[in-house]
Amino acid sequence: MARIVRKKLFVRKRPCQFCLNKSPVVYVDYKNEELLSKLVNQQGKIISSRITGTCAKHQRAVALAIKRARTVAILPYIGSVKKEFVKKDVATTKEIKPAVETSSEK
Repeated sequence: MARIVRKKLFVRKRPCQFCLNKSPVVYVDYKNEELLSKLVNQQGKIISSRITGTCAKHQRAVALAIKRARTVAILPYIGSVKKEFVKKDVATTKEIKPAVETSSEK
C-alpha cells in the first residue's frame, strides 16, 4: 500500500513591523492606544506573533505594554465595548391617569 505524501506549503513569515527601518515606532509605549488596539482582537486578547508577525523580543514588549495599558485603564480588559446612551423620547411616554374619576357636577 502506497503512502500519500503531501507537500508542505512554505509560508513566508511576516517581517516584524518594529524591526523594520521604515518603522516610526522605536519604543512600544503603553500610552500609544492606537498602536496597541491593533494588536488586540475584539475579545480583548493579545494577538499572537504568528499572526501579527512580530519577533519574540517585540512580542514580549507588546504584551507588557498592553498589560500596563489595561491596568492604567487605557485599554479595556474585555475588548472594545462602546457605550451607547439611548435617549428616551418624551412623546412616546404615557401619562399617568388617576384610577378613580371624581365628578363635582351633580
